[in-house]
Amino acid sequence: MALSDTDMHLLAELEQTPQPVSRGQTLWKAEDVPRTLYTLRRGWAYSMHRSESGEGQVLDIFLPGDLMGIRELTLPAHSTDVVMLTSGVVCPFPAERLLDIFQHSPSLTLAIHAAAARQQVIISKRLVNILRHDARARIAHFVLELYYRLKRVDESVHRDFSVPLLQSDFGKLLGMTKVHVSRTLGEMENQGLLRKTRKDIQILDLERLLEISAFDPVKLTDQLNPTLTAALFPSAPT
Repeated sequence: MALSDTDMHLLAELEQTPQPVSRGQTLWKAEDVPRTLYTLRRGWAYSMHRSESGEGQVLDIFLPGDLMGIRELTLPAHSTDVVMLTSGVVCPFPAERLLDIFQHSPSLTLAIHAAAARQQVIISKRLVNILRHDARARIAHFVLELYYRLKRVDESVHRDFSVPLLQSDFGKLLGMTKVHVSRTLGEMENQGLLRKTRKDIQILDLERLLEISAFDPVKLTDQLNPTLTAALFPSAPT
């Protein structure tokens, strides 16, 4: 989707105040009022729900380029904590700043709604994956999710990429024990599918992983509803 000079200016204003953040730093907590949104420029973060006993359940992973906080923007309070998984850089901006964008830029409004929808699709697909698939397919699906999300914002990402997640993190995200994750990763390496080290993942056989997981990379692209884009850009070629 092409952006005008005005769109580019509005977008640049959202990233005027980059701030370094450290590993383990909390960006917001459950029950906080959603006053600030963040563009994640560098680093990884995660959202987490804490039970009454204090145990944390990881719900989502945020990667560079993600807009954090958009799904809960209109709610009176956040429902999860969001914590930096690694050190990085975020660009915070007031939530009400989006109202200016919604008033002045239909293109950016559509792009922001698309970002929120894409995040929801990722979570929904991951949940279906957990409910319907065995351990091998769960891991294959999640690894491909990370790979295609990273590649979407950086085409130079190779099939050997950094993943700052421990096996216990995989377990929390995929509903598996750490032991089960470890055993399944070992089996997948022996089968020539992928290799997981402490900080990296190497995809050994992309086609087989796609087949095992029934993963659809198109769901993570920037493609938009053609009905909306045709209405927004009536002179654009179809």
